[in-house]
Amino acid sequence: MVVLFCLSAKAQNDTIVRVEDRYDDKLILEFTNDMWLDLPDGVELRPVSIGFKGYFYSDYTFGRKSNVSFAWGLGISADNVHSNAALVQEEFEDGTTGDQILTPFDDDYEYETNKHTTTYLELPLELRFIAKGRSAFRFAVGFRVGYLLSDKQKIIDSRGKRKIYDFEHVTTFRYGVNARIGIGKVALTGFYSLTPLIEEGKGTQVIPISLGIAIVPFK
Repeated sequence: MVVLFCLSAKAQNDTIVRVEDRYDDKLILEFTNDMWLDLPDGVELRPVSIGFKGYFYSDYTFGRKSNVSFAWGLGISADNVHSNAALVQEEFEDGTTGDQILTPFDDDYEYETNKHTTTYLELPLELRFIAKGRSAFRFAVGFRVGYLLSDKQKIIDSRGKRKIYDFEHVTTFRYGVNARIGIGKVALTGFYSLTPLIEEGKGTQVIPISLGIAIVPFK
């Protein structure tokens, strides 16, 4: 009897904080303007290059009523960058290849479209603050790790349309930081890659970044 009383008293004094999976921000879609930083001389980007990202999350609060949570997920990131340049790989007389150099087109070359696309399977990790209410304030900061699924360049010019796939030395494992801030179902979003487009020491070292709009279809 005494033992039962002691256990009951201990249970009343101890606070058990449950970590619960909540419904908020399970699916996030991003429409971004994709860019490269640290461009070499002569390389220019089109002002707008639309990319798409989509992520499914599990979101766990720190306590039943907490506004703060940790989320992890899985998604696809497709970066599209329009420029006046192409990756040109060094070729040597013995048949071996060298660096990938981002090289601008000749001034007299006319083209309609020149787009480089990289698609990554990504694992995002986030710390979030989501206030209560229908049109609540939302803020998230996190880290993304990605594995390269494909890369290609699409060119449309006077000769027609052609695609070039699987450039050598494109970074296979990419990682970087991301942030998102908004109200209700719409937010501003950004991603900064901590790895270059081309593996370090194997070509032109441009840094991918993305800025855009994130939409939460279901809250």
